[in-house]
Amino acid sequence: MAGKKNGGLPRRRGTAADRRLRARGAKGALPDKLPLVHVTAVGIAREIVAARQLQTSPCPVFGKVPLLYFFVLRPAYRRKDGDAKSHQINRFPFVFILSPDAVPTPYHVYPFDTGGAESGVFAPQADPHDYLEDYELAPSHEAAVGHIGWAFATLDAYFEGELRRDILDGVPQHETVTRGFVDIARLARTGSNQPDKRASAVEIATDQNVPLKGNVLLAILPKQYLEDASVSNKQFMDRLKAEEVAWKTYDWQPNTAPNEFQEEIARIAKKWLSDNKLL
Repeated sequence: MAGKKNGGLPRRRGTAADRRLRARGAKGALPDKLPLVHVTAVGIAREIVAARQLQTSPCPVFGKVPLLYFFVLRPAYRRKDGDAKSHQINRFPFVFILSPDAVPTPYHVYPFDTGGAESGVFAPQADPHDYLEDYELAPSHEAAVGHIGWAFATLDAYFEGELRRDILDGVPQHETVTRGFVDIARLARTGSNQPDKRASAVEIATDQNVPLKGNVLLAILPKQYLEDASVSNKQFMDRLKAEEVAWKTYDWQPNTAPNEFQEEIARIAKKWLSDNKLL
């Protein structure tokens, strides 16, 4: 068996998955549940706010069930065309931070972005002889936190993508899925040649729509989408207020690239999480 032509992890068909990575979970002193983060584009977020809910959509990876995706705690994102400059504010990031109770029972939990794994984004590090399904954790918040506790030990280290230095101590060479996760997750380190925080951001998916009211703790969006040239976007702000969504802003500039704002958005999210004792 070999990997897919695009370098993505192959899919398991009709055979039992390797669950040794799942068994490694150990949350230690971490909380039972952690906030969830959904990153989208401003243009899509406008429709989400109008609909008053985050909605599931057909999934190109798993296909059978429409899904809605989140990362645990971390505002990780990298748009496919996100390195291209644009003057259109609709293309730029809009972040929703939600209570974990927004997803009572996850549909699935993975230790990285499954879209990136399937499309070959992690191909430089991924073991082409392990299956995507082998990396699946138990479908629960506790499993997500347990994986973070084992792989990172602290929430601050997880937020920064810094794995435990001794993570592979005692992990035998034949435990290839566990070692394969570590290889992929190292792409999220600050010192990586091509850092991509999605490589170790724990993914939670749900097959249910999620109302904004009562679930969204914070939105992060471009300052200029709310007010520009001394003109306020009152209608949109009123809709956010109606859904009880608080917000923070980043300073957008035209003819920049969406991916350029990753560090600033992460800084805003980290400070807010820390101030609210969620990190």
